[in-house]
Amino acid sequence: MDEITKKVAEEASGVLKEVYKDALSPSVQSVGVMLSYPPRSLRLAFSRWEKWIVNGEESIKLTGELLREKVSKIPEQKLCEPELYVAIPAIQQLSYCQDNESLRDMYANLLASSMNIDTKWKVHPAFVDIIKQLTPDEAKLLKKLPANIMILHPLIDVKMRKTPEGGSHTLISNFTTFGMDVIENKGNIGSYIENLERLKIIEIPALSSISNKEVYEDLKNSQMIKNNIHSSILEHFTIDYNYKLFNVTNFGVKLIETCCN
Repeated sequence: MDEITKKVAEEASGVLKEVYKDALSPSVQSVGVMLSYPPRSLRLAFSRWEKWIVNGEESIKLTGELLREKVSKIPEQKLCEPELYVAIPAIQQLSYCQDNESLRDMYANLLASSMNIDTKWKVHPAFVDIIKQLTPDEAKLLKKLPANIMILHPLIDVKMRKTPEGGSHTLISNFTTFGMDVIENKGNIGSYIENLERLKIIEIPALSSISNKEVYEDLKNSQMIKNNIHSSILEHFTIDYNYKLFNVTNFGVKLIETCCN
């Protein structure tokens, strides 16, 4: 068990050493010399490269500790070597996580799942690239999402329509109160939902809504909606709501089971 974890850590160390070796190559060194003359702001910008190396090593170390804890719960007879096409890209991406605990945990879960005979068949190589395209808030949403395609979540668009007749304009798109208690940037919830749909983790079926319209009342009465509908808007526009829904895809279920649970 410790040998497998140690092997992963060694692979990670090797990746960073190669990157650091590249940073010391003559071509890069010449750039460093060149930047020693311009203003201080440019020298500080170049120093971020070295900071990335240090933070990358720390991120991998923290993930290794997480991984050791998760692997220790796998029965000895269930342990197996992770597939290289999953483990190596995951380790490479770890150096970019730095302070993002939620993303580090997803990578640790991914690696642990790939080291368990019972779950490694669920691990898709695309998962590594998908985690790379998530914000920490989106990772928190995924951890809260149930791994069940049958559970429907209410979603609305808020539109302004010229009265009495005229064109409409979307004021708020893809709003939901789901996960509001765990994310930090609550105003970005619509873009988070759109990104999860883009990555095929969730789907928003066209022309579909939840039959019980009472579930949309909490969304319509949320403070965020009220803050965007000012009295000046109500003087000139009628507010319409487009009722929608989203649910987790089969692909999303596998991702959540592998990287979140």
